[in-house]
Amino acid sequence: MNNPATEHATQAVAIGVMVLALSAALTIGGLAPKAGRAAINPVDAAWLQDVETGQDHISPQELARELLAAPTDLALVDLRPAAEFAAWHLPGAVNLTVPEVCGDAGAAVFGRQPRLVVLYSNGPAHPGQAWVELRRQGHSNVKVLAGGLEDFKAQVLTPPSLRAGAAEASSKAEQPEFALVKAFFLGDPAPNALATWATDPAQLQQPTMVSPRWLHEHLGKVAILDVRKGDEFAALHVPGAQSLSLGDIRVKQGDRDLFFVPDAELAAHFGRLGLTRSTPVVIYADAKFQDATLAAVALLRLGHRSLAILEGGILRWATERRPLTAAVTAPQPATYEPLPGAADFAIQIDELAAQVQAGGTAVLDVRPPEFFRGEKSTEARPGHIPGARNRLYSKDLQRTDDGQWLRPRAELAQEYAALGLAADQPVVVSCRTGHTASEAYFVLRHLLGYEKARWYNGSWTEWAARAELPAATGDR
Repeated sequence: MNNPATEHATQAVAIGVMVLALSAALTIGGLAPKAGRAAINPVDAAWLQDVETGQDHISPQELARELLAAPTDLALVDLRPAAEFAAWHLPGAVNLTVPEVCGDAGAAVFGRQPRLVVLYSNGPAHPGQAWVELRRQGHSNVKVLAGGLEDFKAQVLTPPSLRAGAAEASSKAEQPEFALVKAFFLGDPAPNALATWATDPAQLQQPTMVSPRWLHEHLGKVAILDVRKGDEFAALHVPGAQSLSLGDIRVKQGDRDLFFVPDAELAAHFGRLGLTRSTPVVIYADAKFQDATLAAVALLRLGHRSLAILEGGILRWATERRPLTAAVTAPQPATYEPLPGAADFAIQIDELAAQVQAGGTAVLDVRPPEFFRGEKSTEARPGHIPGARNRLYSKDLQRTDDGQWLRPRAELAQEYAALGLAADQPVVVSCRTGHTASEAYFVLRHLLGYEKARWYNGSWTEWAARAELPAATGDR
């Protein structure tokens, strides 16, 4: 959102306009103070100092950062005509005319004792006139939106690639942040009809999903893990969240991350993030639901139970205009003690090979069909574990403008049953490296109640490398 050159130019224009407005008010008399209100000397040094130092206005970028934090002590006053206000306005704004904001309606706004009052219109003229009168009345916590709403749209709500002087590399880097900003200011915060999985428990005791509203109400009471890329976290995140890089908790094998680091190292990593095994944790991702489920599986293998995934991800959080910040909260390191034997839901290759040979265990391969059939391969051998059924993991999901959602429960239950999977029978979920398999495993085991579901971390990468194990190609 930051463009220092543009911001400086905008501030210079705003100062000039404010000085003109102040001069006009002094020359013509402006809006006379109401009877009984003590008039303040219009040439008081504080006025002129504010104008001279730019304290009379706030830039679009500064205001955007203020609003993204969802403060309760900031008041927005939109001075545009009612029809324009009704068409669209900044979140939380009230619509007043210049005489109204300088009169009784404005007195009601200031009576709520806001830390800051921001006046805006399409341009700075009307806000400048109101600022002069409000300062005359003694209100020092008032600022004008520099450049008006049009500059706000141009500098904050225009895609980075379409802004003046935009460079391709920087525009691409800014796109994830812009997606959140756009969702916050332009998204529909109404409850989403797709939100069907959040249980919002009184206390987190079992793996589940929670809504943005629930997490907002529990800020400061639960630990939050953001599993997006580090630069995306640094730009904007849920207040109090800690950044978890999935690459830091997995071991690289060739060109890919595969197994988790040893449990002791994994526990130490979570301890550095301030977690113990009893800490309630909420995990969120962006469009990659499988990133959140992989982090959940990492905790589950240590015996963690009080965990949840944020439904709709951070994009839905932004659409509901929940607070976003760039401020990083340093965690208080803790000692995380793993629970012995908790990782038994993660099946090992030799046990799986024996079960496949004996029969009775269903294997669900969630890779793309062309890799399952062996038409494409990036592993030691093409194909799949003999007898496996194929269903692409992303069939569980649907993406909308305000988040990524699991499809309705009844639909998923029916589709998994159609594969011949039963909730009371063993099923092992596999993919290429265990990453996307974590999504289907979490859905089956912790959301749909497949009590005997297990997760195969090594997946086809490990199986294909063992030449003595059988492989099949084509459809099941």
